[in-house]
Amino acid sequence: MPIIPTMKVFLVEDSALIRQRLVEMIEADGAHTIAGEADNYADAVSGIARVHPDVAIFDIKLASGNGIEALAEAKRHQPALLGIVMSNYASAQHKKASAEAGAAYFLDKSADFGQIPQILCAFAAKQEKECT
Repeated sequence: MPIIPTMKVFLVEDSALIRQRLVEMIEADGAHTIAGEADNYADAVSGIARVHPDVAIFDIKLASGNGIEALAEAKRHQPALLGIVMSNYASAQHKKASAEAGAAYFLDKSADFGQIPQILCAFAAKQEKECT
């Protein structure tokens, strides 16, 4: 049986606690690996450029900078990147700005956090990568 590569996920979130929850959730099935983490715009953009993840999950509010702007910059250099934006500020304005920046998904942290594994598995299937 051929070895199917795991998907690489990059986390852009200013809360260490939320990043840790995401790491645990994403790596639970063994089909995804965390390729990198950042809590600010500059580290997000440089980290994504360095590791070329399949997926990046962005919070809007970062330690410095803005996750939507980081997504837009990352997509300029890596158009195939699946961008997911999540926020406690789930307004129509943020959703529109996220879509314009290239986000495939916009999630409300308080209501949609648990959807991340299903989104990753659906994307993995399209990429012919393993997901359980």
